[in-house]
Amino acid sequence: MVIDGHRHINGSCAPILLEMDRLGIDKTVLVGVGVRDLSVVTIRNSFVFQSDILLRTLGTFKSHRMVRSRKLRNALLPDPVNKLVLDAVADHPDRFAGFVFANPESPNAINEILRCLDAGLQGIKLALLQYPSNLQGSNVAAICEIAAERQVPVFIHQGLTRASSVVDGLITRFPNVVFIIAHAGVQYFKHVSRLAAKYANVYVDTSSYFVTPAKLERLCRVVGPRKLLFGSDVPVMSDTAAEGLAKIRNLTVSSDDKRLILGDNLTALLACR
Repeated sequence: MVIDGHRHINGSCAPILLEMDRLGIDKTVLVGVGVRDLSVVTIRNSFVFQSDILLRTLGTFKSHRMVRSRKLRNALLPDPVNKLVLDAVADHPDRFAGFVFANPESPNAINEILRCLDAGLQGIKLALLQYPSNLQGSNVAAICEIAAERQVPVFIHQGLTRASSVVDGLITRFPNVVFIIAHAGVQYFKHVSRLAAKYANVYVDTSSYFVTPAKLERLCRVVGPRKLLFGSDVPVMSDTAAEGLAKIRNLTVSSDDKRLILGDNLTALLACR
């Protein structure tokens, strides 16, 4: 089974189903959006992503500029919208799964997470670039306690500050929670690679332009195919799921290892729910 483990929905699910059928994707994990205008957080491919040094310097600078921009402040919603995810999962449970997107600093976060998990969503998404929060603080801890109780993964896109990016404490504090690190950690790639190699409860999402073919090969060597999860992050950090699929299928690993990355690993994680 091929599962796209990371895709956003901001309208009808019909175009997503069409692309899935065209590409041979059996199931997609949907996440909602936290902005009124998705173009504000949409990132196009760039030479910056080809170099780890450029990503950690120029790329981080550009990210800081985007986060501080008036454009993002005006577009950012107090709470991410999960309705389209819930609707798609209810209408097509055989084709879609969903992760509830939450703002840890919102007073509505816990109730929204519980509401969406009760309705059938199978994980929790934290985007700390848009919604910064202290990963060692009580708000994130409360979310992880729910994840532990419900046996659902927590999908984390790290932020730009140390408080919103260092996941080590969470991993050790909640050993029974599976943490999926978005985009292989972006500027924290090497650190996240070491964490995923060391801890059984850390998995790595392969989505977006940040995860180059070279980085994927390194992840296979350092982390191992059993800890990698295929994702596309369409339409935010990729134009089409075909790009992410091609990266996995071109890896110099066995067919069995490719099947693990493309769906078997995530199938096992979602089966815990």
